[in-house]
Parts: sequence; C-alpha cells; structure tokens
Amino acid sequence: MLRIELDRLKHKDVRQRRRAVRRLFDIDDAKALVGFIPLLDDSDSWFREKAIEAFRRWISADDKNFVVTLTVHNDVTMRLLAAEVAPRLGVSSLAILETLCHDDDITVCRASWRSRLQIDIGSIPAAIDEDDYAIRRMAVERSGDLKLFEKTLNDSHIRVREATIKRMEMLSMSVESLNVIPDGAEISAAAANLCLPSLIDSNDTSTIAKLCKSPDAEMRNVLAKRLKSTEWFNWPDVVASIQSSEDNLLLPRLLRSRQEPAVDSLRLTILNSSDSLAKTRVIEDLHGRIVSEEVLAAVTSLQESNEVIISQIAMSLCNDQSVLRGD
Repeated sequence: MLRIELDRLKHKDVRQRRRAVRRLFDIDDAKALVGFIPLLDDSDSWFREKAIEAFRRWISADDKNFVVTLTVHNDVTMRLLAAEVAPRLGVSSLAILETLCHDDDITVCRASWRSRLQIDIGSIPAAIDEDDYAIRRMAVERSGDLKLFEKTLNDSHIRVREATIKRMEMLSMSVESLNVIPDGAEISAAAANLCLPSLIDSNDTSTIAKLCKSPDAEMRNVLAKRLKSTEWFNWPDVVASIQSSEDNLLLPRLLRSRQEPAVDSLRLTILNSSDSLAKTRVIEDLHGRIVSEEVLAAVTSLQESNEVIISQIAMSLCNDQSVLRGD
C-alpha cells in the first residue's frame, strides 16, 4: 500500500497526487518521507505545504540527509524548516545548525541559534558575541552563568538587559552590579525587585530614592512589596523623593496599612492637598481601624468638600470611626 501511494505521488493527474498525499498521511508511516522530498520544489503551494508537514511529522534521528537537503535549499522557508527539525538529529545536528547560524537570512540565523542553544549550552558564549541582539537574548534565556549575566547587564540593547534581569529573577540570583539600575520601566522594576533587599540591608537609601522618582505601576508594586517591612518613612532622602514623585499614587500605596504614628504627617500632607485620587486612596485605607485625632480632624473637614466622592468617602470614614470608638 505504501509503495502504491508513493508511486501515485508522481502521477500526472493532480487529483491522484493529492489523493496519494492524503492516503500517506492516513497510513502515517515515516518511510513515506522520501516521497515528499520532490514536493518541496513543487509549483503548487499546496504540495509544498504538505511536504513541510511531512517533515515536521516524520523526521527522526536517522534522517540527517533529508535535513541536509533542506539546509542547502534556496527557499528561506525550507531552511527555516531545517533549523526547526534539526534538533531531532541530536548531536549530529550541530554541524548543520552551525552552518545555518551563518545564513544570509536573519530569520534563519535566529531560528538556527534557537535550536542550537536547545541542544548545546556550550554554544552560549558564541551566541553572546553575536551582533544580533535577539540571538544574545536567546543565549541569556538559556544560561545560568552569573559571570555572563554580569556582562549582559551592560549589554547595548535593552532587550538583552531585560532578559538578563528576568532570568536572574527566575533563578533567584543577585549581583552587586545590579546597584546600577538599567534604564527602561519594565527592566527597572524587575531589577529593583531583585536588588532592593541588598539595597535595604546596606542602607543604600540614595539608590532607593532614585527608584521612587518616576515609577510606573509595576515599579510601584515592587517598591510597596520590598519596603513594606522597613521604616522607609525615617529615611529623609527617600521620603523627599516619594513626596516629589511623578507617581502621585506611590505615597498612598506605601502608606497602606501602616499604623506607625510617624506616617500620620505624610497622610495629613495628602489629605490637605488638592490631589483627589490620592486623598481617596488614603481615606479608603483608613476604614476599619481607629485613626489619630489629627487625621480624623482632617477627614472630618473633608465632609464639606465640593467633590462629591471625597465628601461621601470622608463621611463614611467618620461614621466608621464613631462605631469603632463607641461614640
């Protein structure tokens, strides 16, 4: 049956050829792969696509010659296919992939490096020296080498630096060079999450203050998580940075659930400001616990606010305080 269908692949009638392709896939015998090689160059895209599907389905460690055929093909799509299936050959694919890593087409290069790094972590240093940032990023994502990370933290491309931080975070690593926070909101947040414990332990408040200048939402969450167990409100440079921060929600977020008397002055600063959203966040957080007389006085005055939301939430808190105090 297999031989009959393979012979039918050469039939002049396209309908017979298509029927043969479907039958061979139904039979699902890897020996049929040889019959699909000529279809890689067929003028009909349907047959070319089926040939690609056959390679993806049946290629195995014994089919090195078939992969080599793809490697030298003029069509980029076929060379991409070679890069994709080559790892199935095991270590014997390394020579093939090394050749494809120097392909004239960048997409083939990247696909080849991706496959090469899957089966040969020893090629990571070579990948790190590549000009293409995407290849360097792939190498970082496969590495666990701290010394390499110290190098890639200073890579010229932000995506490589970003990948380094995320990889180190995944591996629970940290290095002193993280005291220099890379630029870029996302990478800075990941870097901060990784290095803030050491910054706190070393009392490096100046660096912490820099992180508070203009955080995005992700950075805000990181700062809140890491500073929660500290008395950051006793660090003058950090407090000054938070108060002048471009993120008006950073201070309310850091004040959340803090009950130390020292933080009341910061709450009062917000309650006496014109920042409606920040005031709302602070007042919401105060529900469910007794507040100081100073804070209660400020909230009481806000019941007369022209802003309906502020007035209502202030009234709610005052009622809450009456219940808690047994008035």
